[in-house]
Amino acid sequence: MTRASADSLDTRVLNAVTVDVEDWPQSVMDPTLPLTDCFRANTRKLLAAFAARSVRGTFFVLGLAADKAPDLVREIQAAGHEIQSHGWGHELVHTQTPAQFRQSVERSKKLLEDITGAAVYGYRAPAFTITRRTLWALDVLVEAGYRYDSSIFPKQMPRYGIDGAPRYPHQLHTPAGHTLYEFPVAVYEFAGRRVPVGGGGYFRLFPYWFLRRGVVQLNARQQPATIYMHPYEYAPHELSHLGYPVSWKLWLHQRPGRHRFPGRVDRMLREFRFGALADVIAATRDWPQHTHRPEP
Repeated sequence: MTRASADSLDTRVLNAVTVDVEDWPQSVMDPTLPLTDCFRANTRKLLAAFAARSVRGTFFVLGLAADKAPDLVREIQAAGHEIQSHGWGHELVHTQTPAQFRQSVERSKKLLEDITGAAVYGYRAPAFTITRRTLWALDVLVEAGYRYDSSIFPKQMPRYGIDGAPRYPHQLHTPAGHTLYEFPVAVYEFAGRRVPVGGGGYFRLFPYWFLRRGVVQLNARQQPATIYMHPYEYAPHELSHLGYPVSWKLWLHQRPGRHRFPGRVDRMLREFRFGALADVIAATRDWPQHTHRPEP
């Protein structure tokens, strides 16, 4: 790809912006910790940022967060955003039995539907932990009434990811023969390798021009990019005021670059077209051309 083509925008493509609504200590340190009230204020910062750019997104809400703050869920919905499920707690999929996972996704789905009065049919696993060893979870999702997933990271990472998984939205064939839509988060094909550019620590630490090129590359191929974020990434100093001991290793992993996160999100929302995953599904016409059956 030339420098010119790498930098050129295709504003016709609708990309997806997603939020995992969770609390930092419970999600990153220990899933058995109670949720603090920080996620409420942090989520409202995201709502304000999206409203400033007139952008609608998909909010994957943890069941525990919805149970603690149903008013916040209604506020997200009232702002025009799509509400979908992040499971009940932030337990990684491979730490659960199929029965426990089923209970988690069914319980969170029911609570969110009771709060919003709208169907919940999309899911994202905590820490993207639908991997080769947990492909059984895909069939549980379909049986529980879910129609799309955004849990398979299209690059093998230390805790998650599947090498060779499509980096485009596609129809996924489950081990039992079901199908559902899969939305991988954005990765950039650079120097013969896949590099994550869709959110999290990658979004904090890589230079913006590099993140931008990843989205441009996907859009140049008429494919949407999916980006993700967490409410706590809008609170750069939160780690210092939580009252929990934070190891130096966790501090180095979570703290650097957080101060620049909101500005980067705003810039990306300004430069590209973004919407909710439901909007991207409605705008995508070539699902049959992109199918995948992951092998265990």
